[in-house]
Amino acid sequence: MRKLHILANIAIGAVLVLSMTLISGARATAAPSRATTTISFVSWSSTPVELAAVKQLITNFESKYKSIKISYTDVANNYQTVMKARMVAGTAPDVFWMNSDYNQDFIRTNQLRNLDFLKSDKTYGLNQFYKSLLSGYEYKGHIYGIPKDYSTLAIFYNKSMFKAAGISKPPTTWSQFQTDAAKLTDKSKKVYGAVISADNARWLPFVFAAGGSYLNKSLTKVTINSAAAKQALDWYAGLVQKGYAALPSTVGAGWNGEAFGRENAAMVFEGNWLTGVMQSTYPSVSYGTAPLPTGPKGAGNYAFSSAWVISAKTKHLKESTQFLKYVTGKAGMAVWSKLSGYIGSRKDVKPLPGTKVFVDQVKHSQTYFFPPGFTNALSAINTDIQKVMEGKETSAQAISDMATQANVALNAP
Repeated sequence: MRKLHILANIAIGAVLVLSMTLISGARATAAPSRATTTISFVSWSSTPVELAAVKQLITNFESKYKSIKISYTDVANNYQTVMKARMVAGTAPDVFWMNSDYNQDFIRTNQLRNLDFLKSDKTYGLNQFYKSLLSGYEYKGHIYGIPKDYSTLAIFYNKSMFKAAGISKPPTTWSQFQTDAAKLTDKSKKVYGAVISADNARWLPFVFAAGGSYLNKSLTKVTINSAAAKQALDWYAGLVQKGYAALPSTVGAGWNGEAFGRENAAMVFEGNWLTGVMQSTYPSVSYGTAPLPTGPKGAGNYAFSSAWVISAKTKHLKESTQFLKYVTGKAGMAVWSKLSGYIGSRKDVKPLPGTKVFVDQVKHSQTYFFPPGFTNALSAINTDIQKVMEGKETSAQAISDMATQANVALNAP
């Protein structure tokens, strides 16, 4: 009996040894778990289409690079203020978007990572980006941002309203625009020939079309105090003064695009970003696009852009760089362009159908870049435009104040 117990114990021991061996072997051959790194990314979203495109881009990236996870935050309002506050608090995200008009504020305070290493990355193709767009994110020859897309301005016009008013084609000159706007206005129905905003970004292209400028090419001298600027303001603000155009607030809209989609405006001056809004929110509106009307000296426009940047204080430079290279590389940008409807900033990414009018205007455009500290000066332009529209200032007074505010910003320590 004792022998049987001994044999049984031996058998059990053998089984245990075999089991442990098999388990150890299984552990040895199993793939080791891969550690993941999470990086933070912050952007804004102007429309539901844009937000959905951002989220899909993140999903695509995480599927391709499984060891990197993206913690995403969408800042819908006051983006610049929020980002400046995060910089001061030391909570800047690893990767974020930066608008062209204030990027120099962040660059010159050493908040952004130098991206010069991309110059030597032959597989990335930095030379495929339009130089005019890239230049605004440079300082002293160094690169601090990679443009994600761009757009110029165009006239969006309501085809049904044009047909009802007996207008066969969109206007091509300032005078034609004013004439058509007058015909299209029906205040009893809260419909205006145009809805225009008191906005430097919408008005300054008409200063260029009149032969004027806001700053010189090197952005070192204020040049807005000119007869050309006064002429452009007389025409632009005059549309509202004469009742042929209205501010968005007059028709209960938050911006020009909303007024156009709700058919309170027969025409607006907007960029390619409105296209996605019309398709997703106002699909029943029949509309077309055309170049901005030419002024006394020809065509004028702005090329707007924003960029992908990396925080100078990121602790995950390798992973942040991988993300930036993916979303701004040829394949990633092609996906972004298709999903968002925006025009890619790479020459090797083909513009989408329907964007030709915006692409063709690049040759008439200046880039929307300014020296650091110009936020208040640009806001002053908006205030002065509205005062002229409301009859509270003359164009000459407004232009003089714009010049004063710009000089204050330019000469600030």
